[in-house]
Amino acid sequence: MAPVSPDEKLQLAKMVEGTDLPTSDIVQLLASHDTLAKKLTCYHITNKCSTNSDLALLTANLLLRDASDANPSVRSASISALAALPGLEESSVRAVTSALSDQSAVVRRAGAVACVRLYSHASQSVLYCGLVDSLYEGLRDSDPIVITNCILALDHILQKEGGVVVNKNIAHYLLGRIMQFSECNAVYVLTLLLRYAPKSEEELILLLNGLDELFLSKASAVLIATVKLFLHWTQDHPHLKKDMLEMIQPSVCKILSQNVPEISYFMLEFLSTLGDIQKIFSSHYKYFLVRAKDPGYLKTRKLEVLPLVSTECNVCCLIEEVKPYCSDYQSFRSAVTCLGALAQVSPAACELCVSILITLLDAPTERVVIAALECLLKVFNSLPMENKSVCISKELALSSQLSVGDADTLEHTDESVPLPSTSTDTPKSETSKPLPELPQDLTKAVTRALSRGTVQEMAPSLVLRVLGRLALYLDSAPDILQRMSSLSSSSKAIHADLVTAAVRIFLSRPAQSQLLLAAILSKALKTPGEPASRAALVYSALLEGPANAALLLGADIHHVALNTHDCEG
Repeated sequence: MAPVSPDEKLQLAKMVEGTDLPTSDIVQLLASHDTLAKKLTCYHITNKCSTNSDLALLTANLLLRDASDANPSVRSASISALAALPGLEESSVRAVTSALSDQSAVVRRAGAVACVRLYSHASQSVLYCGLVDSLYEGLRDSDPIVITNCILALDHILQKEGGVVVNKNIAHYLLGRIMQFSECNAVYVLTLLLRYAPKSEEELILLLNGLDELFLSKASAVLIATVKLFLHWTQDHPHLKKDMLEMIQPSVCKILSQNVPEISYFMLEFLSTLGDIQKIFSSHYKYFLVRAKDPGYLKTRKLEVLPLVSTECNVCCLIEEVKPYCSDYQSFRSAVTCLGALAQVSPAACELCVSILITLLDAPTERVVIAALECLLKVFNSLPMENKSVCISKELALSSQLSVGDADTLEHTDESVPLPSTSTDTPKSETSKPLPELPQDLTKAVTRALSRGTVQEMAPSLVLRVLGRLALYLDSAPDILQRMSSLSSSSKAIHADLVTAAVRIFLSRPAQSQLLLAAILSKALKTPGEPASRAALVYSALLEGPANAALLLGADIHHVALNTHDCEG
């Protein structure tokens, strides 16, 4: 092999950098006897032939000669370049067809890829000259990479027809050789097998048995692709899902124990899509715990998955593990949300979560306080009920079912809600309803949090939601609402939330908030077209009644508004 001259080395360096070379220099390098020089030149020709029409004419004979070279590397590079040259379709088809049956696996691999290059500018030659049949024959090649390249080429060439047609023979053959493929190629083959559906129960069992070894794979991508294929084939047999989860459990735990952030995130994201994994993975919850060294995105994903593996036996341990991250600047919101989900597992978990929320509600960082308030709304329904039944009015019972922004629901309610009396006597229409029991420390912490001006400015809608939901427990709810009434001019959405919160507080504490509600309704009704105005009209219509409506609104709302204005003055 003749050595490369210094000038040729300089030209090759320019070629690698992507610099355009004169055609004569390219021809000279292609005629070199150095294998590396030939390969680099062929790749350069492949990339530049579309912009240099002279390359095809001046290099065709050299490439055809090299296509029969004794060196497999030279043959494969030459065939790739030939397939990319326009105007040489007939010679390219012969060379590619010969390459697909070459003794060297390297050349056969290049032949499959060359079919794609040839198809890009001579599709008819590929479709009608037998190359498609040759590629299908390549699916039974002894080299796994050749098989993968043939599949990729067929998928590209037959894209308009739906890609490779996977029949029974191909499916069983590929699955039987799946362990010979690299991780990347195995994933592609498993994805391809999704196109095949077993024709009988016996065939299904045979195919599923072929997946057993893949369930033990240490490669996350292969394991996930195998699970997807299993679920696809057993979609009519959901009872088999539990057996599959038991089989993949050791592999999943081993992958998570490697502590590779990207792979762990990939695996956790997939596990969250499998539905009920609690029975299989709850006893292995330690593999899902957040670590201090985990990047932010992995902490968030783990905190989302932890509730899926929680049980009454491990939930308290999980809450203690999550607690430190409630103040972590990267994952505090996900941690607090995770607490809310864990609190619903058992009464003990709810009690522990409430104790943590009391601390978080007094946190110096407003964002942590806001996250704690959001969590409290989710935990509220899980709190233990008071031992004694509490008699509440029908209006209060209805208000507990309403949430901020429920104006659309109320518009479709046929039954009007009479305005409750401010009298201390028990209303005529009452019902016995147990209420969640809020610890006194929690009530005080919520009051302090809602009274913080910075929290009201950063999350006014949330504060209004909490006020309306917990009005029965918060003695200062009307006072806080009074201070927030000036927010009605900040935005339409907040104005609507303000009206809804005022109505809910009124239904819980009518004597303390009737004048405040009148003022808010009056102001909202004077701004037609806004969401708050529509909400006020809906609620005022529901609250109207022959006796109670006169107490607040009477026959003329303008009179009430005037009285309210006088009081304010």
